Amino acid sequence: MTERIPFTRSSRDGPAFRAALHPAVPRPRPSAENLLRIRRILWNEDLLVIAAAGEIDLATAGRLDHAMRGRLPAATVLDLSEVGFLGVAGLRVIESAAARARAERRTTGVVADTRPVLRLLQLFGTETQVPVYRHLDHAILEVANR
Repeated sequence: MTERIPFTRSSRDGPAFRAALHPAVPRPRPSAENLLRIRRILWNEDLLVIAAAGEIDLATAGRLDHAMRGRLPAATVLDLSEVGFLGVAGLRVIESAAARARAERRTTGVVADTRPVLRLLQLFGTETQVPVYRHLDHAILEVANR
């Protein structure tokens, strides 16, 4: 006959053991509106600033794409200075918006100063297609005068 070990919920069981017995209810993922906030600021009649804050990934890249379409002025600056994460889906949105701008003879620029965003832009060579600036005021001066 085998001896059964009584089940106890003492602290020696540890949180991992208890979590396996009582799995936590998964929390729903925040909506795309909560993960990424986008503002379109008409700086003047020839310059639009699109400011993004949050995370740009597969779930939120569509919102950025929507903001960068439609009737756009001669110059557009995409401000990513408050973006903490940029995924490949967001990078593709930026590259396709830059390609559309070149085809329509408009100018674009990107503002980025966080390491995750700059790293991805550099890894994929995006800065060769779209000028990247560290500060919004520099981007506005350069892009508006092209």
